[in-house]
Amino acid sequence: MQIRVALMPALAGDVSEAVCIVIDALRATTVIATLFERNCPIVYVAASHEAARQFARAKGYVLCGETEGYRVPDFDYGNSPVEFDKLDFTDRPVVLSTTNGTKATAIVAEARRVYLGAATNRMAVALAAWRTALEAGADIVIVCSGTNDQFTLEDATVAGLYVEALVGQSGAWEMPEQADSAIAARRLWQTEPNLLRGLMEGTHARTLADRGFGEDVGYCTAIDVLSHVPTLVHEVDSHTVAAPVVLIR
Repeated sequence: MQIRVALMPALAGDVSEAVCIVIDALRATTVIATLFERNCPIVYVAASHEAARQFARAKGYVLCGETEGYRVPDFDYGNSPVEFDKLDFTDRPVVLSTTNGTKATAIVAEARRVYLGAATNRMAVALAAWRTALEAGADIVIVCSGTNDQFTLEDATVAGLYVEALVGQSGAWEMPEQADSAIAARRLWQTEPNLLRGLMEGTHARTLADRGFGEDVGYCTAIDVLSHVPTLVHEVDSHTVAAPVVLIR
């Protein structure tokens, strides 16, 4: 098994036989993990706002998403995990479209298995990905969503958290190979183990804070506090996993 990190979705390469973990730490994958913790039965992710809008309005589902951090004007909610953490989504399917995370998910949707991970549910997702990859004899590719097709410090740092957790699952005879990208991400995380302080050095975290979403940044830096494992599936298979995520194209 090899663990590698795609520092941008375009660098993921052929993932058809791999297990992928998509990370959009600020904030989409954190939001998705939070929605499931708040009893949401299913999350639909759309690669465009228009696709999300049409699907949600036709179905009567909750419509959420952002552009440049802000709620899309005609959407029900934005992309704030702090806001969602105060709500109850029991029996309320959600349709989510964001600037980066949902697009990254679409790029690697044909992988053997796709999980959506954040710092908040890091250990739960890492354990699920490890078990799936071990059973299938597959590699694990951690895919950083980035921001507007640019590298972001927060996704790479959280990817390092995942590399650390994945390697920690291995026994003496199961030690995975780590690609250079995985080693770099792990070392990036280990240089600043205070995740909030580390991420606040990055452009995206500072921009969100300047736009009034500083509390969201703090929320997104809590490690291993959520237990759900958002898993990309086809809608017909949504009953087979506890936290189903379905892609709308």
